[in-house]
This record gives sequence, C-alpha cells and structure tokens, in this order.
Amino acid sequence: MKAFLKLIIGIGLLAYLVLAITKFRKAENTEACKRVVIEVTDSNHAAFITVNELEKLLVKKGLYPQGIPMNNIQSGKIEEALESHQFILDAQCYKTADNVFHIKVSQRLPIMRIISINGQNYYIDGKGNAISHIKLPADVVVATGAITTRYAKKYLAPIGRILQNDEFWNSQIVQLNVQKDGSIELIPRVGNHIVKLGVPLNTEKKLQHLKYFYQEVLNEVGWNKYSTINMEFENQIVCTKKE
Repeated sequence: MKAFLKLIIGIGLLAYLVLAITKFRKAENTEACKRVVIEVTDSNHAAFITVNELEKLLVKKGLYPQGIPMNNIQSGKIEEALESHQFILDAQCYKTADNVFHIKVSQRLPIMRIISINGQNYYIDGKGNAISHIKLPADVVVATGAITTRYAKKYLAPIGRILQNDEFWNSQIVQLNVQKDGSIELIPRVGNHIVKLGVPLNTEKKLQHLKYFYQEVLNEVGWNKYSTINMEFENQIVCTKKE
C-alpha cells in the first residue's frame, strides 16, 4: 500500500514539474523573434521555390514571425500555410533559445511530365499528384499517349519513382508512350530500339531483367542490333533484329 502511495505521489510531482516548467517557459519566452532562418533542404536538386518566395508568402498571410513574441508565434499555422503551396511537400518549424525561428521545407519535385492525347500537359510528383505550373524546365522523363489522370497516378507515378531513383534508368530512359490498351513502350537515350514493356504490372522486376540484358547482352552484341526488345512475356525477353 505504501509503495502504491509513493507511486501516486511520484506521478503527481512529475506532472506538477512538467506543468511548472511549461508555464515558466511560456512566461519567460516573450521576447520578440529577432531572426527567421528558412532552409529549402533539397534545393541542390531543383529550385522550384526560393527563400524569398516563402518569405513573401508568409508576409502576405500575416504569419511572418520576425518581431513577434516567441510565445505568440503559431508554428502549426505557418506549417499549414507553407504546405498549401503546390511546390512544398513538407514544412517543419522550430524555435531556438536565441529567439530565432527556423523553417525547413522540402520541395514537391516533379518526376515525370505528362503529355496526353486529350491535350493535357502537366507534371506529376512521386505520389502522382499533378503540378500544373512550373517556371523552370524540369529534366524528367516524358510520358505521352493515351493517359488519364487516374492512369498517371496509379501506374506512371510508381514507374517514375523507379526511373528517378535508379542512376542507370534516370539517364537511359527519356520517354515512354502509353498505348490505347494501356501497355507501355520505353524510348531509351542510348540504342536505336524501342522497349515494349507491356501492361504496367511487375514493372520493377521487368526493369531488373532489362538492365541485366543491357549490361550482359547489348554490351557484347551492340546497342543498335535490335529494333524492338519485348518484355511483355513472363520471365523472357523477345528481341527483333533490324533488317
């Protein structure tokens, strides 16, 4: 019984100390924010958003924290405002003891450009969400043909992630074309041939087999020997020689 009472008293004291420290911190942290540090963490890969643009966005929304008492800065609202921008994937804010407010944002980078036969022309990110307006040219694979927004999100976004995350494919594949039946053809940078990937199922496995074929076969016989490389069939590659 005594042990139980000691436990209850200990928990109560701990809760009191946490509450007291929280109140103390809030009470003493009334000094104005003297500086705002904004970092775009992936700016080396692309620059679709700048620090200056982020500052203007927060000023426009009345959320720029410089000069505001540190305990009155609404970090959640700032993060929400930043993440509403179409080029921002994630925003994280935190305060430091020297009255500096830090903002870290990561960009929502395009992984593929969609140019469909119905006239749509836009980029998609890694989740398949559309990015409609890009000021700077994005060096990504281009997808053309019979593409709906649903098809792009469900099938092309996963392929785009594979191509972008693999150094070999990122430099080798420049375009893919979607046929009316939903099958895909790949157009490589090196080699005068077309790769018939087929319907977008087991794509990663197909590309693994194709990479092996490139490295072990085409490096020996020549990259221009075949006009088509067919990956549509399970666990086999069917090639058509040039006439």
